[in-house]
Amino acid sequence: MLIVGSVCLLALSDALVKYLSAALSLWQLLAMASLVSIPIVAGCLVLRGGLAALVPGKIGWVMLRSLLLLAMWLLFYAALPLIPLATAAVGIYTTPLFIAMMASLMGDERLTLRRWAAIGIGFGGVLLVLRPGPGLVSVAICLPVAAACCYAVAMVLTRRHCAGERPLVLALGLNLSFALAGLVGSGLTATTIGDTAVRQGFLSRQWQPLDIFEISLILVYALLMVTVNTGVARAYQIAPSSLVGTFDYAYLIFAIGWGFWLFGEVPDGPMLVGMAIILIAGWLVIRQHKA
Repeated sequence: MLIVGSVCLLALSDALVKYLSAALSLWQLLAMASLVSIPIVAGCLVLRGGLAALVPGKIGWVMLRSLLLLAMWLLFYAALPLIPLATAAVGIYTTPLFIAMMASLMGDERLTLRRWAAIGIGFGGVLLVLRPGPGLVSVAICLPVAAACCYAVAMVLTRRHCAGERPLVLALGLNLSFALAGLVGSGLTATTIGDTAVRQGFLSRQWQPLDIFEISLILVYALLMVTVNTGVARAYQIAPSSLVGTFDYAYLIFAIGWGFWLFGEVPDGPMLVGMAIILIAGWLVIRQHKA
């Protein structure tokens, strides 16, 4: 329930980023959202455990996890203005395959041959949706896959080294990394990019004046991310990474829904077949886990 609810809200937040990418800078979004989310998360921690609750038990692992997730978000957000939301979603949802592999190599989660086969079938569905070929492989498609790898490592680390941390502490670490990236990125775009045409990109644009509606969307995005980060962290703390990663597949359905509703993006036949294969593979993995 935690992971399915979280990925539903996550798909909505990604759709908001895609919508806002035409109006402001990624760095502006990260910095402004952090101004909202950090006080909320920190305030909740202090109310529940005092100032000492702000300090993680394993600060090094929490920092590494936060940096990996920051890299994941930057790679994924960089792709959103360039490709449909559903395509980006499928690219990043090579994640369960990476999670299963890393959980097997780094942890004590043993995967049966049948579960490996089911995960392989799911990855085949991903390839059907992306349909990679000499004329189709692009940086925009590769970015979500690279983001998936970063996410997988972060979630395995969550299970192995951050299981005892409060979910809000993990969310605070991530939002602090967002704030740092927003400030550094804003400074770089303000001082190192001189070409007016180059400045129009989501990653290179300077801070822009915003209206009330856009500010409201940023506020909604910040609240969504606090909820999502806390829910995802808790889910990976209390269940095996490969199992929770399977439920992550629900994101694909929500991404299609939000993409259609907000941007009029209609998936074609091969994409729908690939999605069905991915969902069936997820069910097979769950069934093997219960067995």
